[in-house]
Amino acid sequence: MSDGVHPDSGDAGLFDAIDPKLTVFALANGMDLAKGDDHRRLEWFTEGLERGILIEAEATGSFRVSVMSWPTGSTEIRKEAGIGEGISAEDLAGTLPDAIDSANGL
Repeated sequence: MSDGVHPDSGDAGLFDAIDPKLTVFALANGMDLAKGDDHRRLEWFTEGLERGILIEAEATGSFRVSVMSWPTGSTEIRKEAGIGEGISAEDLAGTLPDAIDSANGL
């Protein structure tokens, strides 16, 4: 039996593979980890704005990563920027430090 993601497992299987790593990363960096059915979002507050790294599952079994900022208490995104598409689960952790820098620069 394989530990890989099975084609019929959908987004849940993709996120099962990365959730432990995202949890450790969030704890190590003072972030919250919000979980949705088709995405994960790392969130933190700095310089008067909420910041986030959005990780979305793609149909190809990889991930799309973008960053955003918004005023505290608002649901309206102030700024958003793409970081990358087609990112594998193995490469995801390597993109997160740069994503933090990008989000803090918004």
